[in-house]
Amino acid sequence: MLIMSVLIIVAFIFNKSRQFTWHPIFYVIAGMYFLNLIGLLFTGDFNFAHKRIDVTIPMILFPILFSMIQLSKRNVLLLLRFFLWIVIAVCVCGLLLYATTVSDFSWKTALLNGKQYSRFLVVWPITWQPSGLSIALLMALPVSFYLRYHDGRQITLVEMLLAILLPIFVTLLAGARIGVAVVPVLLGLGYLFYCKFRPIIKWSVVAVGVLGLCVTFLLLSTDIKNRYTDQTRTSLRNIAISSIKEKPVLGWGTWTQRDLMACEERLQNLGIEARWDQPHFHNLYLDMMVQFGIIGIVVLLGLIFWIFRIAIREKHFLLLSFATMYVMTFYFEIVLYSPRWVVAFMLWFCFLLVNRKHLVEYMNKQGIKPGNINEKQ
Repeated sequence: MLIMSVLIIVAFIFNKSRQFTWHPIFYVIAGMYFLNLIGLLFTGDFNFAHKRIDVTIPMILFPILFSMIQLSKRNVLLLLRFFLWIVIAVCVCGLLLYATTVSDFSWKTALLNGKQYSRFLVVWPITWQPSGLSIALLMALPVSFYLRYHDGRQITLVEMLLAILLPIFVTLLAGARIGVAVVPVLLGLGYLFYCKFRPIIKWSVVAVGVLGLCVTFLLLSTDIKNRYTDQTRTSLRNIAISSIKEKPVLGWGTWTQRDLMACEERLQNLGIEARWDQPHFHNLYLDMMVQFGIIGIVVLLGLIFWIFRIAIREKHFLLLSFATMYVMTFYFEIVLYSPRWVVAFMLWFCFLLVNRKHLVEYMNKQGIKPGNINEKQ
């Protein structure tokens, strides 16, 4: 909190123009967390109030900070390249540490229980679990494509390959379920954006790739497939759906998931024997509906739609890749309810949105000056 406050003050002092690049979509984000405060009042349970504050701070301060800082295109590209080398360094250090501590490695064990191996890859605080590890590192894939093929070859071919292959290898090594799902999608987006083949060849390769993924999944052993549809998540999903049916409009209130999972009557009606001591349903879409009903899911889907609209309309490859990765992540994790997840999400989102005049093709092709960027939203 103190560091963020100092950054905002310094940014304001050195921003001589005092011109803000605030985007209306930030109001939607603030609205999502306003729902959490209302939900706390609705339930009357303030035990989790400190968690709401920890999550809300980056949602408010990051938009303010990035709206004050107006970077040049050169600095934006330098920051992206610096990010790539951070990812490469984290992967290399993690793999060296891993090589000195693990002797009995098994790919099957990694895919079944990523945490067993991912703990050896913890080099920086961002790598707290397999899913967190994967989304922290895999953003290097679209960034490397962008710097190599979109903007004048800002990186070498070796840098691009390192920034792509190392995160993929570490993700597979850690058995990150969301990472395994996201990798082919990010690679596919990069291929579609920057491939120069004729359309018939381009889409033929896509078809072959999709078919290959389907065949690979069919050939996987049953226990590895169960890793993606395990009984725990199936039971949590059934509890969530049952709860949503009872209160579909307003929901149950903020952080009521644990109580719903512990309800004996509900578990008996669903034929679930074990009680799940979980703080959430491991699915942001279900969590929003359970806590805030239809209102919550409408706000979340509205935010997702708005991000995709900006990315597609302005041909913003990095924002499109970011949004696609998180839409998939929302299905497995409650990204917007944990301080560490929120910081990573808001850092990238604000950076890509506020600096998009340097990162998109749409502006140059239409002859729009950077100062008039808001006129075409």
